[in-house]
Amino acid sequence: MDEHDRAEAQDIVRAIRDGEIDAFVVREAAEERIYSLRSADTLYRAMIEEMRDGAVALDASGLIVYCNAYFAQLVQAERATIVGVRIHPFVAGGGDGFFELKRHGTGAGTSPRELTLLGRNGATVPVLAAMNHIDLEGTEVYCLIVTDLTDQKYRDQLLVEGRRKDEFLAMLAHELRNPIAPIRYAVERLRIAGATPERVDYAREVIGRQVDQLTRLVDDLLDVSRITRGKVSLDLAPLAVETVIARAVEVVRPLIEARRQDLRITQPGARLRVQGDAVRLAQVISNLLHNAAKFTPEGGQVDLVVEEERDRSGSGPGWVRVVVADNGAGIPPHLLPDMFNLFVQADTPPGRSLGGLGIGLMLVRTFVEMHGGTVSGESPGPGQGSRFTVRLPLHGRVGDREVTSLRNVPSIAATPSPRRIVVVDDNADVADSLAAWLADCGHEVRVARTGEAALREAQAFAPDVMLIDIGLPDMSGHEAVAKLRRMPETANSVLIAVTGFGQAEDRRLSEASGFDGHWIKPVSFEALSALLASLEPKTAGS
Repeated sequence: MDEHDRAEAQDIVRAIRDGEIDAFVVREAAEERIYSLRSADTLYRAMIEEMRDGAVALDASGLIVYCNAYFAQLVQAERATIVGVRIHPFVAGGGDGFFELKRHGTGAGTSPRELTLLGRNGATVPVLAAMNHIDLEGTEVYCLIVTDLTDQKYRDQLLVEGRRKDEFLAMLAHELRNPIAPIRYAVERLRIAGATPERVDYAREVIGRQVDQLTRLVDDLLDVSRITRGKVSLDLAPLAVETVIARAVEVVRPLIEARRQDLRITQPGARLRVQGDAVRLAQVISNLLHNAAKFTPEGGQVDLVVEEERDRSGSGPGWVRVVVADNGAGIPPHLLPDMFNLFVQADTPPGRSLGGLGIGLMLVRTFVEMHGGTVSGESPGPGQGSRFTVRLPLHGRVGDREVTSLRNVPSIAATPSPRRIVVVDDNADVADSLAAWLADCGHEVRVARTGEAALREAQAFAPDVMLIDIGLPDMSGHEAVAKLRRMPETANSVLIAVTGFGQAEDRRLSEASGFDGHWIKPVSFEALSALLASLEPKTAGS
C-alpha cells in the first residue's frame, strides 16, 4: 500500500469514527454488500436493552447518563426518573457504596463483587456488580453491569435449609434411638434373666426415665410445628412465679440428681406474680435448666435466681427477672447471635453427643415474647459457663412468701377409692398396659378395642370413667361419646378423649362432642391419679 492508499484508508476510518459516513459498500466476487453503521448501532442498543442484566452508564460523580430497562425494573422506578440523578439512592451504602464500587472497578485485575440495590418501593435486590472505566477522549464514563442474584440466593437458601433438614433428621433419629435402646435392653433383661425385684426396680427406673425423654422430644417437635403454623395460644391467668419455678424444677430434678449437680435456687421474700400461661412458662424455665444441666459436667453448679426489677421510668409495675446460670461448657462466640434460632446447636467433639434437637431455645424465645417479655444469653466463651436471663412483666405481689423446700412439696393425694374404668383403644399394647397399671392401683378395669365394644362394656359395666381413643377402627371417639352420653349407664360418667392430636381445633371438637377432657398420649399418670382422686366417694352408677 502506497502513501496515497494509506492516507485514503486513514481518512475513511476517521470519517467512520466521526460519524460522517452512514454506510459503506463491500464488493465481493458475486455481489456487493452494503453495511449500515446506523443499523449496527441500533443492533447494539437493542442488545443492551434486551439483556437480562442491568446496565448503567455514569459519570465520575455517580450521575446516571443512561440505564437500560432491566435496571429500571430492578430498582422499581421509571427510567425517566432515573436518568439525570445520582446512583447513590439505589445502592446500599449510598455514596460510600458507589465510590467503593468505583475504586474496585478501576484497579487492575478486579473481579465482580456483591452489593445490594435499593428499590423505590423499599425492596432490596442482591446483585453481582462489575464496573469498568472508559475514557472517551478525555471524558470519564463508568459502565456498571449488575446481575440479579435473587434466584441464586434462593437456591443457596434452599440448599442450606435442605442440609439443615437432613442434619436435623439424622439428629432426630439419633435422639429417638437413644431412649429406645435402654428400654429394649431393660425389657430383654427381664425376659431372659427373670423378673427378680432388683431387676424390676432397675427396669422401672430405666423405662420411666427414657419414656419421659421421648415424651419431651415429641412435645418439643409438636410445639415447633404449632409455632411455624401460628397455632399456639396461651391460657393466661395471674400466676405466682414460685409456682412456675417449682414445676420447672420438678421436671428437671431427675437429670440434675443423676449428674450429681448442685442446684441453688434464690427467690425474693415477696411472692411475685405474672400474667401468664403456667404450662408454657414452666416449659421456658425447665428448658433453660435442662440445657444448663446437660452442658454442665457432673458435680457442677447450676444457679436459678428470681429477682424483682423496678421499672426505670417509674410508671409501670416493673419486671420479674429469672436468671439461669451454670459453670459448664459455655457457648462459642460465633453461636451467640443465632442461639435462639431453630436447629442451632453448640459444637461437640467428634463421637460425643450431648443430646437435643436444637429447638429448646427457640421455644424459650417464642413463649417469652408471647408473654411480652425478653430473653437473652451470654457466655464468656467455651468452658466458662453461660447465663440466660428471662424478663417478664410484673403483675403484682402477694404478701411475704413462705419459704418451702422444693424437696418437700407434696405429691398427689393418696390412692383414691377403687373405680370402675373402661379403657378404649384398638392398640393392644396401649390399652392393656394402661389397664394393667390401673388394676395394680386397685381399680376394676375393662378393655374395649372398638367403639361398638365400648358401648357394650358401658351398658354392662356402668363405668365411673372411660378413657377413649379418638381413632377407632369402626367409629371415631367423637361418635362413640355422643352415643355414650345418651345411655343411662354413662350419663354421669367421666369421659376423657385420649389421642395423639392436641391442636386447639382437636380440643374444641372433643368438647363439642361431649368429652369431659382431652388428653395427649401417653396419658400422664399424675393427671389420671388427680382425676380419680377428685371424684366423689362413689358416683351415681355405684
